[in-house]
Amino acid sequence: MRARLRRVQVRHMTRTHIWRFWLTGWVGLAALAFANGTLRVVGYQNLVGETAARQLATNILIIAIGLYTAALHRRRPLPDTRTALAVGSTWTALTLAFEFGVGHYVFGTSWPTLLADYDLTQGRLWILVPVATLLAPALVRTISGPEAVRQCRPTGRPPRVPHLGVEVPRTWSMLTCAAGPVDELVDPGRT
Repeated sequence: MRARLRRVQVRHMTRTHIWRFWLTGWVGLAALAFANGTLRVVGYQNLVGETAARQLATNILIIAIGLYTAALHRRRPLPDTRTALAVGSTWTALTLAFEFGVGHYVFGTSWPTLLADYDLTQGRLWILVPVATLLAPALVRTISGPEAVRQCRPTGRPPRVPHLGVEVPRTWSMLTCAAGPVDELVDPGRT
């Protein structure tokens, strides 16, 4: 029973590290969106008009979301599609809460004005950004394949779990991937 409890605690720690990394990744996603909007307003909106500039900015941001998610996935691969969809859902909820919360309560933008960006009949494509945010982690994981996680190999060094006060069984080891260490523990007897 004690060994089983330790494994559950170690797996929980692993999930915590994955979530901490991917939730922190949302801050970078918000920075990309801010930079994209700034580039639109300062760079090319006066040249092509507001509607065309918003459409172009939407496409640029969707591509940036995909590339950014792929970079995060190379650094810390998502272990399964379920986790990838959960990360995408969380990112989307944070994005919409930030957009509508800050837009309405901080900047005082009216609800109809905020919702106008989601009106496809007016040529506004912004609704594709939350959809891309939702699906990007799962699509990147699917495209890169489960090999991104399977290519990991045991390093032989025992994991350290000092903050849990738990001794990790010697049969478990850390993994190292081509992209760097992964906080995932495996039983070497199964690999």
